[in-house]
Amino acid sequence: MAVRLSGTSITFNDNSVQTSDTSDSGGLINVTSFTASGTYTAPTGTTRVFVKCTGGGGGSAGYLESGGASGYTEKMITGLHGGWTSAVTVGGGGGLVGYYAAAGVGGTSSFGGYCSATGGTGANNHWSHTGGHGGGATGGDLNISGGSGSGHANHYQHSATGSGGGSYWGGAPARRHYGGEFIGPGAPGTGGAGGPTNGGHGPTGHGGQAGVGGIVVVYAFR
Repeated sequence: MAVRLSGTSITFNDNSVQTSDTSDSGGLINVTSFTASGTYTAPTGTTRVFVKCTGGGGGSAGYLESGGASGYTEKMITGLHGGWTSAVTVGGGGGLVGYYAAAGVGGTSSFGGYCSATGGTGANNHWSHTGGHGGGATGGDLNISGGSGSGHANHYQHSATGSGGGSYWGGAPARRHYGGEFIGPGAPGTGGAGGPTNGGHGPTGHGGQAGVGGIVVVYAFR
């Protein structure tokens, strides 16, 4: 005999019956991601949300001086209901600069007052000719720091030696030293890759690169 299900019970092969609540509970309802600031509204049936926050990556300079990645935080928030709202802030990537100048710091991402992740530091903010440090995080059930960016290098080679710091979401952009081509787009919150020289900035030049913007992801559960 097959197992039989009804709205109020489960009958097993040995004819024993379970009459406890068989309604769906605890399951995932949906996933919402933010790459720009906004307001989160919990869908119908929500009792809890699991939040992941990453800020923006730090910017970079010339000669492979790269930005640090944002920190990361995650938190379970319980006792909610459908229609519940929270402010969401998503930090942008730090700006690029010329050789040995201090690059921009990535913005902080947060979910209401519950948890926040600070952006990565831009190249040369701590010492000259060094990569940026990773950002931190507070308020979460788990808080981790981002990776640091690479420091100064000045040998013309073909290897991808300039790389921003990696974040929770993955690796950072890299730069081919000889031609300055970008290698990979970079995961959210990663640091900008430093250029091979102090030439023109931006995606076609040899100078710095802005950090990658942050992200906030919200998982709603019944």
